[in-house]
Amino acid sequence: MFGYVRPLKCELKVREYEQFKTAYCGLCNTLKKRYGFLSRFLLNYDFTFLAMLLSSGEASCEFAHRRCIVSPFKKKCLCKPTPSFELCADLSLILFYWKLRDNLKDEGLWERLKAHAILLLLAPAFRKARRNAPDFDERVSRNLAELQTLEENDSLSIDETSDKFALILAAVSEKAESEVNKRVLYQILYHIGRQVYILDAVDDLERDAKKGNYNAVAMRFSIKDGKLSEEIKKELQTTLSHSANMAASAFELLGRGMWTSILANIIYLGIPRISAEVLAGTWNKKKT
Repeated sequence: MFGYVRPLKCELKVREYEQFKTAYCGLCNTLKKRYGFLSRFLLNYDFTFLAMLLSSGEASCEFAHRRCIVSPFKKKCLCKPTPSFELCADLSLILFYWKLRDNLKDEGLWERLKAHAILLLLAPAFRKARRNAPDFDERVSRNLAELQTLEENDSLSIDETSDKFALILAAVSEKAESEVNKRVLYQILYHIGRQVYILDAVDDLERDAKKGNYNAVAMRFSIKDGKLSEEIKKELQTTLSHSANMAASAFELLGRGMWTSILANIIYLGIPRISAEVLAGTWNKKKT
């Protein structure tokens, strides 16, 4: 979806990096088994983080070696499908489907045609995912509708708009088994969702200014040319740091598991580094 939630690779140990790749490839394999080949194109770092977070209470996973279209000759080590990875596959498809529908209003004719084609191809898989997680599907559609209303009314509040998106990710916490984990995951996901929304708005400032699309950051600070002043950057950094600290505080209450060190890297190092790059204008969404 966005790609902002990823580890800081240079700070991962070799073992951790290899372990992260087993989660990435494991989710890809789970998506294919659960929803077919095309669903693999939904795979990204954000959903891999979500799969590891949902698996945080699990002691370990079984590993296997598989060939894939990316590596047809050399088998890759991956984490076999677990209930948490299967749940993440369901939630990933629902999130992607509704986000793509939501994005249609901001695109040109050609982009809308491509999006409609993708939606048609994914429709059977989406219906299956919705049956598997009906409550989550309802939360996503409702909060996106409320967010769209705010955007159509040119809301001047970043807190108001980012809250609606954050609530979408926070809804994932309802899938946790214990009440304690539900509260902890809610805080982590809410504040990461808030950061993602603000970072995406900053990242899209110039594009939205050219297209005349709504942008929460542009509306809040009356930005017309898509450029951030140093003063605005400092204010945005303050609000991003607040959410980063809240997510980190909640993470400390989460049970330890096989993914803990990688999740810690993402929360303490990865997201803050990308936040700094986005604000500095040096972030490239397409880089890996």
